Amino acid sequence: MTQSINHTVPASRSPLIVGIALLMLGALTLFDAFRVASGVGPGVGPSAAMKLIALLLAGLGIAHLVQAARLARRSALRTTADKVNRVSLAWVLGGLVLQIAMLSLGAGFILSSTVLFTATACGFGRSLRSWGPVYGLILSTLVYVFFTKALSLSLPMGPFEQLIG
Repeated sequence: MTQSINHTVPASRSPLIVGIALLMLGALTLFDAFRVASGVGPGVGPSAAMKLIALLLAGLGIAHLVQAARLARRSALRTTADKVNRVSLAWVLGGLVLQIAMLSLGAGFILSSTVLFTATACGFGRSLRSWGPVYGLILSTLVYVFFTKALSLSLPMGPFEQLIG
């Protein structure tokens, strides 16, 4: 059963809330990054990725606030219908559960993250026959290589990770 409630809200409200939340999350991430001990050897330390993520979160937060200001200047109103899309929610949560199960069974980070990426893409309307699985495999591989080679962190290994070395 899907419930629908129609109401009118300022169009700038959502980007404003998301922008503030992203800035707060970026500040918290940056605060945590400075609490991490710096690396002992040469190269990138363990806090470098956290500082980069904090910077990206702050950039996204500022972009949302700019969008909220633009929409507020136009005094735009929109009518929303609050509906729960149970199929999309099932895709995303199913992908997360499947990723956890695959990690537990030793499938490794790359394959399990590819499955999560593909399920999330399907939850947002992409077809399984689209390029989503290929993009997921490429992004998962890049993330794995970055974390294991550049940051010297260990992620769960599976067959694909053993090929990379």
